[in-house]
Amino acid sequence: MIDYHLHVVAHDDRPMTVENILAYCEVARERGILQLGITEHDRYLDEIDLAAYREAREKSQDVELRLGIEIDFVPGKEERMDHDSTALPYDYIIGSVHRVDGEEVDRATDQTIYERWDTYDLYEAYYANVRAAALSGRFEVLGHPDLIKIFRRFPDRDITGMLEETADAIAESGIVVDVNSAGLRKPIREIYPSRKLLEMFYRRGVPIILSSDAHAPGEVGMGYENSLPLVRDVGYREVVTFKDRERGTLPL
Repeated sequence: MIDYHLHVVAHDDRPMTVENILAYCEVARERGILQLGITEHDRYLDEIDLAAYREAREKSQDVELRLGIEIDFVPGKEERMDHDSTALPYDYIIGSVHRVDGEEVDRATDQTIYERWDTYDLYEAYYANVRAAALSGRFEVLGHPDLIKIFRRFPDRDITGMLEETADAIAESGIVVDVNSAGLRKPIREIYPSRKLLEMFYRRGVPIILSSDAHAPGEVGMGYENSLPLVRDVGYREVVTFKDRERGTLPL
């Protein structure tokens, strides 16, 4: 099993030391996770200690480590995204959409964007960014593709067509989708993506990774008792792995 989207530095909560990395590895080992991917947010690029990562990778006996980064996809910031995605010898890059018109849609302390926008229009703008991120060719993985649902703010009109269009673009791009259990710890209390959207991906042959989006050691693999049955029931039988920007697979 894998957990390919997590944060040791998190929101500048702790330094990336060998000890802190191995604390994540210990929880992974206890929970039967064979590969762990450290994917700090791009704004903490300077906090990634490559030497500490490499030492921890050598010391970790039962859990293989991978290095990635989570790039915040923001149209107009291509130079910054390209710099951050080539700064270190990553195994893979996650591209995630957190913003519409430069404003975060997942900030718990400020949800006023949902008051200023018509919700349907906000969803349209969000999913347009998701499609652009997938089709940009910059990323191996698309992070939590329906993050916009985080606060249970839903349009009063059907968005099935919007989701189908997004699934088509993702399938066309060849990107891997992040099945991310962090939504279970948020107000939505649901995995990213929803079952409905995941079924769209499966019908189109879109591959997946599994992740917890852990921001602390105890969150590694959290929610897998829900995400594993979900992906298996939808029809998935394997997850994608990465090493040196090359894909592999592991059976579920």
